[in-house]
Amino acid sequence: MRIGSSGTVESMTTARELTTLDANARAFAGSSSPRVILVSLVVVSVARGAFAGPTWLDLAMVAAVVVLVGPVEWIIHRWLLHAKPGQWLGEVLGTRDSHERHHRDPDDLLWLLLRRPNAIGSCAAIIVPIAAIAGIVDVWVTPESRSLVWGAALTAMAAGLVALAHYEWVHLLVHSRYQPTSAYYRRLDRNHRLHHFRNEGHWLGVTVNTADRLFGTLPADRGAVPLSSSVRSLDSPTR
Repeated sequence: MRIGSSGTVESMTTARELTTLDANARAFAGSSSPRVILVSLVVVSVARGAFAGPTWLDLAMVAAVVVLVGPVEWIIHRWLLHAKPGQWLGEVLGTRDSHERHHRDPDDLLWLLLRRPNAIGSCAAIIVPIAAIAGIVDVWVTPESRSLVWGAALTAMAAGLVALAHYEWVHLLVHSRYQPTSAYYRRLDRNHRLHHFRNEGHWLGVTVNTADRLFGTLPADRGAVPLSSSVRSLDSPTR
């Protein structure tokens, strides 16, 4: 396997060639998005060390990220990645176009993981809003509490970045030929394949299906979900 100057794996073009966990790990390490996420995580972690040690507020932030992962994944997948043609936000961010390419050839490594600009944007989408909220709270708390606020904010950023890395890793695994050993990841694998090859309007969660349950997109009987004619093109006007 050879890593090109752009940070992508040049000798491999499809996830179908990945049959083992080790092969997936090497492909993952050779891609741009994990590197961008790792650099962001290191910077955030170093900054976290400049503030007060972990408190109950840090635990609360981690718990909040865990709870929000499902809804956030679902919302992004449904309203940005599967945006209707011409919807301005999806067009401006380029999310619809890149995701449409992914659906046309789901195992193409070029569009499976986040490309470098999208990875940078995703990290910023985690860091910037949390920093903005912390900045607002900082105005209203006592000087003694500011270290706790910023420490907890940086913990939340780190947890969000870890969740993003997990998303990328799981997304690669479910498109490869590697067979997960745990029931949880086998279920994620099955659901994501149904999303790609049966109906793009269902099974929108990638690392967790809590929001699919909440919003009714995780049917108990997959046979009750009709085969979609736009599952590859994402051009259905009714989505």
